[in-house]
Amino acid sequence: MFPPPAIAVSHLGKRYGGRSVVDDLSFRVPDGAVLALLGPNGAGKTTTVECIEGFRTPDTGQVRVLGLDPARERDTLLPHLGVMLQEGGAKRGLLPRPRRRQPQGDGASAAGAASAQRPRTGRRR
Repeated sequence: MFPPPAIAVSHLGKRYGGRSVVDDLSFRVPDGAVLALLGPNGAGKTTTVECIEGFRTPDTGQVRVLGLDPARERDTLLPHLGVMLQEGGAKRGLLPRPRRRQPQGDGASAAGAASAQRPRTGRRR
């Protein structure tokens, strides 16, 4: 017996007005796999991801994520869901803050330890 897939899309269909943007799409993503949807503009990639996330309801077919229906059980599913869209990511120029260590019983204050770990810029204040 095979374990249930992390994502199961079966005969997904979505229309906007008279235009079909997703037509009879089916695929399964096993637990632990990474999924990338590739295709030209207008191919239905964003609509498919929105159906998987529960932001849109399919017109036809079925979507299951971790065994749940994202449209009906979104509140239960969202804490377990992570999606990275092409326009997402960190802001330009944003750098990670260096981790500051707290002294361990050497008598130094936390403020003194934090200032001692700041990088020197060559300027005096």
